[in-house]
Amino acid sequence: MIGVIVISLGVYFVMTVYVLPEKFLAKEQFTPSPILEVKISNTEINLGESFRVSTVSENIGEYGDIHIVSIAFPTLSEIDEIVRIVSYDFSNSPIYIAAGDRIGANYSGGLESVIAEYPAIEAMNRPTHPGTKYVMDLQITPKIPGPFVVYVKSIDIPHTSSQSHYPKEGKMDHQGEYVFDYTIKVNP
Repeated sequence: MIGVIVISLGVYFVMTVYVLPEKFLAKEQFTPSPILEVKISNTEINLGESFRVSTVSENIGEYGDIHIVSIAFPTLSEIDEIVRIVSYDFSNSPIYIAAGDRIGANYSGGLESVIAEYPAIEAMNRPTHPGTKYVMDLQITPKIPGPFVVYVKSIDIPHTSSQSHYPKEGKMDHQGEYVFDYTIKVNP
């Protein structure tokens, strides 16, 4: 009886360490590929006025588990009463990320993380079918004059290559991920 148990454990060990991981790694992974269109309603406003940030994103690649659009505000410490979600059609409600929250980094799908340096809003769709478009529209009313900066990006998970994020180059944010960088001049 002890011999049967030892042999069974040996077979189990070999399967879990050598055979099954190779079978899993050999399995084909899909490559989703987001694309993102961003419209900023004004590049210059007066204090007290608002501007809009409108995004249309789409997975133009293969099937994906998650599609994310992130809009961040590096010149703000908080977004209360400044940023308002006007509309979205993602399957999950957008989440607010506060400065100081722990967030994913370096396109790792949550395996690596950093502390958020500034607030953001993230909208997510699960799953993400090829050719499906997602829309999010924000209204922003700055409270102080000066440059108001907005970062926008889209990521699809699984993140299997550089095709799984958009933009693919440019400025990097606090997460070590590429973003579109927009500056709106707010006059006194």
